[in-house]
Amino acid sequence: MQKDIRIYESEILKAINKIQNYVWEMSFDEFSDDEKTFDACCMMLQHIWECWVKLLALSWWNYKNIPFIDMRGFRNKITHDYMWIDEKIIWETIKKSVPELKILLSQ
Repeated sequence: MQKDIRIYESEILKAINKIQNYVWEMSFDEFSDDEKTFDACCMMLQHIWECWVKLLALSWWNYKNIPFIDMRGFRNKITHDYMWIDEKIIWETIKKSVPELKILLSQ
């Protein structure tokens, strides 16, 4: 039975929407001071990357020219080196890469 890519894509889009709702109208300083929001965003990024890895494993999946092939390394950093995560990198990922991914997956 072939796995349905729409499930993974849908999960990624749900996680993106959650992240965007969490940080709506927040500044970087507010984000970095809010442990719950930071933790929730990291969890959603981890979920995005878990789904992404599953998509990459499906050789028949159309990559849609999405330039996010090396998400696994960042996911491993969140998972295994959590106490060393740079808040600025997470913030920049949320503000730049996450919206780009949303646009590309929505096409």
